[in-house]
Amino acid sequence: MNLTSAFDRKNYFYPDLPQGYQISQLYHPIVGEGEVIVDMGPGVARRVRIERIHLEQDAGKSIHDMDPNMSFVDLNRTGVALMEIVSRPDIRGPEEAAAYVSKLRQIMRYLGTCDGNMQNGNLRADVNVSICPPGAYERYQETGDFSHLGTRCEIKNMNSLRFIQAAIEYEARRQIAIVEDGGKRRSGNPSI
Repeated sequence: MNLTSAFDRKNYFYPDLPQGYQISQLYHPIVGEGEVIVDMGPGVARRVRIERIHLEQDAGKSIHDMDPNMSFVDLNRTGVALMEIVSRPDIRGPEEAAAYVSKLRQIMRYLGTCDGNMQNGNLRADVNVSICPPGAYERYQETGDFSHLGTRCEIKNMNSLRFIQAAIEYEARRQIAIVEDGGKRRSGNPSI
């Protein structure tokens, strides 16, 4: 835990945040770096590094599937305090991502910070997916240079472990198809 933290005003206009800004611990989070060990099966464990945990205002919920011609915004959760856990790009696949979120849910339930009820939106995950050629991920791990990784695509507000896995599988296949069809794999600055 950091000895000092501060809230910042992050300005942006989007329909799900009508005040036009978000109060967030963008630069001085309440918790700094850490790690979570994820059990993947007998004798197999993976380390996922935590970049930070910060507090911020939750935004509203954009709804795009109720009408083919209109989108709606549910502002009921807007402004409510939200704890966001930001991990490093250490997760290598859909099963590992689901195991990581499951482990975080177990920790939060034990600590009493969250009931982990994903179907009610009390625990959501933003999943970032990027592909890279064989050996590039290992070069990233050795150097910390994000240019070895591909451009990330963020999938917001996933609310089930099964949906997290399905979204990662779909997005990875989509990105692979683009690259195999001659598209470019641009480097990015991913975080999961």
